[in-house]
Amino acid sequence: MKKCLILLTNYYPFHKGEEYLESEIKYLAANFHQIYVISTMVSNDMRQTRTVPDNVIVLPVGIKHSKFRKVNMLVRQYRKIHKDEEKKIMIKEDSKGKFLPKVYCYYFESRSMEIYEKVKDKLNKYDFRQYESITIYSYWLYVTARVAVELKNNFFRGKNLYLYTLSRAHGYDINEHVNFLKFLPEREFLLRSLDNVFPVSQNGVNFLKQKYSNYKSKVEVKRLGTKKPKIKKQHNNAVLNIVSCSTVRKLKRIDLLIDSLVILKEENINFKWTHIGEGPEFDEIKMLASNKLNKHQFEFTGHMKNNEVLKWYQNTDATVFINTSASEGVPVSIMEAMSVGLPVIATNVGGTNEIIDPNKTGFLLKSNCTPEEIAEKLLYIKSMNQEDYIEMCEAAYQLWEEKCNADRLYSSFAYEISNWNLEN
Repeated sequence: MKKCLILLTNYYPFHKGEEYLESEIKYLAANFHQIYVISTMVSNDMRQTRTVPDNVIVLPVGIKHSKFRKVNMLVRQYRKIHKDEEKKIMIKEDSKGKFLPKVYCYYFESRSMEIYEKVKDKLNKYDFRQYESITIYSYWLYVTARVAVELKNNFFRGKNLYLYTLSRAHGYDINEHVNFLKFLPEREFLLRSLDNVFPVSQNGVNFLKQKYSNYKSKVEVKRLGTKKPKIKKQHNNAVLNIVSCSTVRKLKRIDLLIDSLVILKEENINFKWTHIGEGPEFDEIKMLASNKLNKHQFEFTGHMKNNEVLKWYQNTDATVFINTSASEGVPVSIMEAMSVGLPVIATNVGGTNEIIDPNKTGFLLKSNCTPEEIAEKLLYIKSMNQEDYIEMCEAAYQLWEEKCNADRLYSSFAYEISNWNLEN
């Protein structure tokens, strides 16, 4: 059977983000004859930054992100949506008649339909009659999932083939409480329309099953993973080398981490903190570190690709990984650290507790932890005798091998979604 995969992403393989797909794509390519990667948030001036397998065709949508373009899109699409009674009813029920959620719903649907129209134009150039099975895979339970449903309901409607639609779900696309309105559009519609939704954490599964119990049979955890490093690094805690890795934005609470490092500084602890990543708050956070810490006590590397992060771990004598985020799915950055045998200190949010064994592979902090509580755990790591520290490093690596090994997780996932029609 000739199988085709349509993979809807935000940016991958352009720009940055969705780094997990850099590992997953080769397993998908081994299970499908042809893959079409549709990058839905890519403008025409962006360049492709990552290579893909030979049987992957990359189709950037080419949408500009200017304010004028967004307003123009909303006006144009609103007229179409407002003429569609079915959509008007769905938006009214979804928003419960509240003004701001209603506006958000119109924006969400407008953006989704704008992207769908461009996707349709791209796909019209290809002959899908050659395939007996088509899998539409949205990487996010958000706009890309809405586009996936539209492809199923309209573009492929009436085609004589096996058609399977699925979406992964991570953090912001599940955690409604993190959204500024405590609301995400079209949850019921997406869950009803997709064949499966695969959160990357059990925490995400539990939330969706509890809130949207009518669709619980469709929801199942499918974890992300990281590549096995070439060498398993041996670490020591003689000098406290702290590493964090994330986008630099408010949700990650890097300012909270800096405040905990001030406590170490005041106690004359010999430490160095390295942060990997960049983002909208980068300059602000860098300035904060400069004002509160000595210049030899911190370093910002900027953005790194996944393979560069692993190479950094191989060449650096890190002691402990730390994550102080207010919200997460299951952090890949933690998996990467564990894959080289680093203990982890992290806030107990999202699915983080699914990959940390407290007091054995690291420590879980309260979601509303204080700088003092963070500093206490860092000092504990520093004070451990070498035998106990090495035992914690080994336990972290073993837990990664059990729960986060990309080779095992992605090969199983790719095989399952490519053979969905044989299983059902």
